[in-house]
Amino acid sequence: ATIVTGENRWLLDALRIGELDLVVGRLAAPERMAGLHFEPLYTEEVVFAVRTGHPLLQRRNFSLGEIANYTVLTPTPGAVIRPFVDRLLLTNGIGELTNAVETVSDSFGRAFVERTDAIWIISRGVVSSEIAGGRLATLDVDTSETRGAVGLTTREGETPGLALSIMMASIRDRVAAANRGL
Repeated sequence: ATIVTGENRWLLDALRIGELDLVVGRLAAPERMAGLHFEPLYTEEVVFAVRTGHPLLQRRNFSLGEIANYTVLTPTPGAVIRPFVDRLLLTNGIGELTNAVETVSDSFGRAFVERTDAIWIISRGVVSSEIAGGRLATLDVDTSETRGAVGLTTREGETPGLALSIMMASIRDRVAAANRGL
């Protein structure tokens, strides 16, 4: 088995031509889903993740505009959550972040945010373990408008082989266990 990460657009293109057998992630825009099948597992929103002890966590009257004073990690333009993030920022009067780093690398994001005062705008599921473990926290920002479905994307009309079926069943079981609080 080979596991890769990347922008949704690249992953779906690789899935479509058979370089990948499965994409686990957010539901893409309808025009990107031609020839593909999506099985929803749960929904989630993006969060503004920071290290525990970040100065903005202590602010009583935190305003979202204050993030402009910090390095902000944002999804790359091809990331499926990028339009949601852009819309949320624009809705709150934030046009362009002058100190932004675009990345879809979760390993970089975790390492950078845990060691600096940077703010990471990322899907909650990517950082849920770090939040539960107290290494990261979230800024008090209403991100409900960024909610979207997360699931399994496969090629339409193809029956998965044994290994892929086992992988998909394992993912479904883990999500079901998490939803039960196990």
